[in-house]
Amino acid sequence: MVKDEVVDADDAESGGKRSYSVPAAEKTLDIIEFMAGQPDGMTVTELAGALGRSVHEFYRVILVLEARGYLYRRADSDRYRLSLKLFELAHQTPSVRQLTDSALSVMQTLAPAAQQSCHLAVMSGHEALIVLQVDSPLPMRYSVMLGAKFDFAQTSSGVVIFAYSAQRVRDELIAFLRADGRPAEEIGQVGVRAAAIVKNGCEVKKSLAVEGVTNISVPVYDYLGHVVAALTVPYVPQRAATVPLSTVRDLVVEAGRTISTNLGAGSRAAPAEIFSRKKA
Repeated sequence: MVKDEVVDADDAESGGKRSYSVPAAEKTLDIIEFMAGQPDGMTVTELAGALGRSVHEFYRVILVLEARGYLYRRADSDRYRLSLKLFELAHQTPSVRQLTDSALSVMQTLAPAAQQSCHLAVMSGHEALIVLQVDSPLPMRYSVMLGAKFDFAQTSSGVVIFAYSAQRVRDELIAFLRADGRPAEEIGQVGVRAAAIVKNGCEVKKSLAVEGVTNISVPVYDYLGHVVAALTVPYVPQRAATVPLSTVRDLVVEAGRTISTNLGAGSRAAPAEIFSRKKA
């Protein structure tokens, strides 16, 4: 058993930085964080080798994670995979639950009206995380996987949230791009896009990831007027989709406003006038 240690005053004053070790907790977090990037799963031996540990060090921790539902194995397989339990827990937090509850019915109305799929994303670190997805009613459609994460700078959802975030958050995200070695041109484009988004109230841009898709993305605000998410329709032109892009844009803007209203955004939401702008 690992003995718990208490954070002393010096630790608290230094912003919670610790000078102690909790080996079992660190092993557990090492496993979870590493397995998040292993879609094909790993055996205990492979995992231990990848993390520079012995099988003996990890074996009991993995058994506990499996028993608690964080890791799972398919039948007749010795390869462990990370389950969606962490994602499910995140959705049980009041803020995310309130967001998805406020958006679901709106998005279920938007998808058939626009004849397109739609999704809701929040920022998770430097990535856009998909927390809600509603499919188009058409047989041919484009949609993103619930729980998927994307580089914020490569998505309309991420840049829309960036555009309306506090200066501190924008500075941190730009610092990440620089530390990640992104070209100056790419970093500059994020700023250019953000300025255009604030001016127009949304982004309508060809997808950087999927040929033929045009993203229509708008911000979603909470009751304090803070941006908390982005609602996006990846518009796919096809013969069966009879609603034009300009109309879909209007529908997305209105849906974003409705979700924000459901979250309590109103007179306190400083950017609310965006929703009454003339069409770009």
